[in-house]
Amino acid sequence: MSNNIMVPIEYLLREPFIHIIKYPYNSNNSALEDARARIKEMEALGVKGILLGGKSVIHGLNVLGKGCTSIVVKALLDVHSSGACRNSSSSRCNDSNVEDYHAVNYDDNDDAIIVALKMMRSDSGRVSMEREANMLAMANNVGIGPNLISYSSNLLAMELIDGMHMVELIRELESRNNNHHPIRIRSILNDILEQCFILDSIGLDHGELGNMNRHVMISDRTYIIDFESSSTTRSVANVTSAVNYILFGRGSRVLAGMLNLYTRRDEVISALSRYRLDMNRERFNELLTLLDLKFYKESSK
Repeated sequence: MSNNIMVPIEYLLREPFIHIIKYPYNSNNSALEDARARIKEMEALGVKGILLGGKSVIHGLNVLGKGCTSIVVKALLDVHSSGACRNSSSSRCNDSNVEDYHAVNYDDNDDAIIVALKMMRSDSGRVSMEREANMLAMANNVGIGPNLISYSSNLLAMELIDGMHMVELIRELESRNNNHHPIRIRSILNDILEQCFILDSIGLDHGELGNMNRHVMISDRTYIIDFESSSTTRSVANVTSAVNYILFGRGSRVLAGMLNLYTRRDEVISALSRYRLDMNRERFNELLTLLDLKFYKESSK
C-alpha cells in the first residue's frame, strides 16, 4: 500500500489497520477488545487518524518505526482536543505554543497537526509511557529532543522529525557518492556532543548513545531521540557514550578518519577519562579540541 495515505480513526479497527493499532495482533475476542480500548485512548488524546508512511512495514503497511517495545506512526492530531496537551510537563505543550507545530490542511482538517505517535506493543514488558514522557519533558526543558505534545498510558505524541537517522548518514559517508562536506559533519558531531554535555549537566542519562545509529536524527538540526531507556538515577555517560561511538562504533572508520583521530586516539581517551572525573565545561572543551570539533559549530554559521 502506498505511503502518506490518511486512515481515519473510525477505520482503524478494520483489516489490515488493526494490526498496527494493537501490534502484534492476534485474532481473538480479547485482542479485539484491547484494540477498541486503544482506539478510545487515541480519541481521548485527539488523534483523528494515522498516515501510512515510513521505512518499516507491519502487515504490508508502512510505518515510521518498529522496535522491541513500541511502534511509531505518523498521526493526525486535533490541536483543540482536551487531551492534546494533557499529562505533559513539557514547557512547550500549551495553547500558546500550538503554532510551533505546523498545522496542516489534510482532507479539510484545518486544526490538525501531523505528529509522531509512539504506541506501546501488546507484547511489551513496559508498564506505561509515563516514565518516557517525563524523561523527554526533562530533555525538552533544556532544548533537547523532539517536543513532547501529549501522552497517555500506551501512547506518546511528539514532534515529527523529518530527517535521516545517524546510521543513514554513516551509510552515505561510506558510499562514494555523498554530498556531505566535512565541515557539515563536524558541525553535526559538535551539536551532538554539546547536547550530550547538557544532558550530563542536568543528570539525565540517555542510556543508548553508545549506539547512536537509531537514536540520533539529522534534520534542519540534530536531534537526540528515543528516551525510553533514560534515567536520572544512574551515573550519566552521554558524552562518554557518544565519543565511544565516534571512536569505536558503527561509523568509526569514516568518522575517526575524517577527524584524523587515529593518531590522537590515546589522547582523546585520556581526555575523556579526565572529563568523567570532573564533568565541567573546561574538561569538555579540552575534549572537543582534541576531537577537532571545538570551533566547527561557530565557523559553520
